[in-house]
Amino acid sequence: MRNVLIISLLLLFNVACIAQVAEKLPPEQFKSQIEKETNTYKILDLRTDEEVEQGMVPTAEQLNFYGEDFEELLGQLDKKTTYYIYCRSGGRSGKTFATMKSLGFDNVYELDGGMNAWKSAGLETE
Repeated sequence: MRNVLIISLLLLFNVACIAQVAEKLPPEQFKSQIEKETNTYKILDLRTDEEVEQGMVPTAEQLNFYGEDFEELLGQLDKKTTYYIYCRSGGRSGKTFATMKSLGFDNVYELDGGMNAWKSAGLETE
């Protein structure tokens, strides 16, 4: 019985990990999915003002991860909206992704590699 419980927990953990990986998108897929999006969505740039000055994903809105009111603003977002999030390289967006999921956001997609990967892929910025 104990072995069945352990195997069940391991399978559940693996499914959870696979689901999270599926929500981390490489730059081309991130862009393509946004272009095909039919639901209400927002693109959130989690970088600082200085980083944003170097270019953003088109139509993104800044929500500075290091801002004093970041957690408060994050909690005020509509949980029914689909969110596409990114930072410089993936650290801040990974933490934000986990927080959003724990707060009950269902549709969150993270740009794998962040803005560094976006620019390396030669994709447009504004």
